[in-house]
Amino acid sequence: RGRRVHAKCFLIVQQFEGYDGARELCRHRGGDLAMPADTAELAALRRYLHDAFQPHNWPAWVGIHDRRAEGLWLYENGQRVSFFDWYRDHLVSQPNGGARENCVSLSSDDGKWWDTDCARRMYYVCEYRL
Repeated sequence: RGRRVHAKCFLIVQQFEGYDGARELCRHRGGDLAMPADTAELAALRRYLHDAFQPHNWPAWVGIHDRRAEGLWLYENGQRVSFFDWYRDHLVSQPNGGARENCVSLSSDDGKWWDTDCARRMYYVCEYRL
C-alpha cells in the first residue's frame, strides 16, 4: 500500500534492484523513482519508509543522482535538487563516495540521504502522479 502526498503517491517496492533497474521498473508501471520536491514531501517519505521497516534499517533508492557532474545533484526529471538532507555524524558525512557513488538512497531508520554506488541492489521507492 502506497502513501499519498500532495498530488503524488509513493510506493515502496521490496525487491532488490540496482538504481537503473529500479528506475526502469518504476517507469514500466507508469511512474518514476521518487523525487521528493520539498521538505514536506521528504518528511512524508521519511515517515513512510520508517513505518514500513522499523525496527530495521533498509535503504531504498530515490530518483536523485550526480551522474552528469560530480556534486551536481539532479532529479531524474533533470531538475536541480534545491535542498539536501545528507547523513552526518562525527565519523562519517555524506556525500563521501566521490565518482564511485553517484545515486542517492534514503535510510529507513532516519530518512537521511546517502550517496551510494548505483549498481548496489536495494529496495526502491516509486512515485506516481495522481
